[in-house]
Amino acid sequence: MIKEHPQYGTRIPPEELEYLNHQQRQHPQRTGRPPAPAHRMPRTHDRPRERPGARDDRRHERPQRPNRVGNQRAGEGPPRPAPAVAESPVTLLGRAIHSYQASAALFAAHSLGVFPTLHQKPQTSEDVARRCEADPRGIERLLNALVGMGILHKHGATYVVPREVAPYVVPGVDGDATGMLDLNIELFREWSDLARGIKEGVPLHRLSSDALLASDGDRVRRYIRSVHTNSRQTAQRVVEMAPLLPGSTLLDVAGGSGIFAAEYARVTPDLKAILFDLAPTIEVAHEILTAEGMEDRVTYRTGDYRSDPFPSPVDAVLLSNLFQTESEEVGRLILAKARESLRPGGTLLVHGVMTDPDETKPVDAVMHSLLMYVLFDQGRAYPSEMISDWLAQEGFGVRFVRPLGPPFRSKLIVATRLE
Repeated sequence: MIKEHPQYGTRIPPEELEYLNHQQRQHPQRTGRPPAPAHRMPRTHDRPRERPGARDDRRHERPQRPNRVGNQRAGEGPPRPAPAVAESPVTLLGRAIHSYQASAALFAAHSLGVFPTLHQKPQTSEDVARRCEADPRGIERLLNALVGMGILHKHGATYVVPREVAPYVVPGVDGDATGMLDLNIELFREWSDLARGIKEGVPLHRLSSDALLASDGDRVRRYIRSVHTNSRQTAQRVVEMAPLLPGSTLLDVAGGSGIFAAEYARVTPDLKAILFDLAPTIEVAHEILTAEGMEDRVTYRTGDYRSDPFPSPVDAVLLSNLFQTESEEVGRLILAKARESLRPGGTLLVHGVMTDPDETKPVDAVMHSLLMYVLFDQGRAYPSEMISDWLAQEGFGVRFVRPLGPPFRSKLIVATRLE
């Protein structure tokens, strides 16, 4: 029985299939795929005989053709998709080698004060160079590069900071998120020494809670405020994917600025949101949420998720960007505490950057895993399958695992506490 055809694949027209099966029965010694048969014209002796003298009122008969799709010529069938062209090693390596240049341009503009200068009013490159006390030729090249990157706009000879970009690059504006730039300028230097960090097996730039709180207080505030602004759209997406019932209680563990708790409170009627974090972080979160008019929608509880019990009982627990900073042992401890805090049937939300099972894809998640190694003693982006296994072992039933979708690179796991 013929099952596949070199021209039609598995979708062989009935006429062709009958003919090929007949040929195979007559010549069973032939093996392999049969060649595409030439188009057969109907033969005169195949027509039914007519009695002599019968009136021939038949119209001119056209030759019967197989029921084909696409090109009718022998040896050609319906078009098939062409395989994707693999990138050449030169292209692949070139992109990786030169990717630092865009970061360096952005950080140089931040350090030179280009963005606050342009935020005052649109200016020419000569004006910016004079106010930043920099080389005019270099400033012009830098500004043009930033326009090409989509960070600045250019109208004639003047350059402008787009309104939607300002909170991320201009210090002091509403929603100031420039603390993320300050942190990554420091990391930019550390990444150049990645080989030493891997050889010694220690974080190049510790960003644990203890290390962060031991540093300058203003730096902590800038960092938490920047995380708040950068995470708003992500929090809104999580709320959209996993809404909570009105009147329920949500515990946001190590929620930092409280952006996720606040976004849930905005859209969920009568929600009681509890933010659980270290005292210095809670202080900054209270300042941020008060400025946004959310001080009465969120309750603040101080504590360390490693050593202190979680507030309970609650209907939902949110763990966002938490596992990637900790070891598997601490991650399981957090899950055990979350289960104790939840009412039976309560919801657990696990959000963060997660890799595929072999931990080599997607590339953004894999690079994030390497970043966690640079920042934390046990930092790692875990596969979502591994976290799901932890949940099952700790008494949770996983309801779904879904990516947030572009432009976000994180995933959301929703699970239920079993009886």
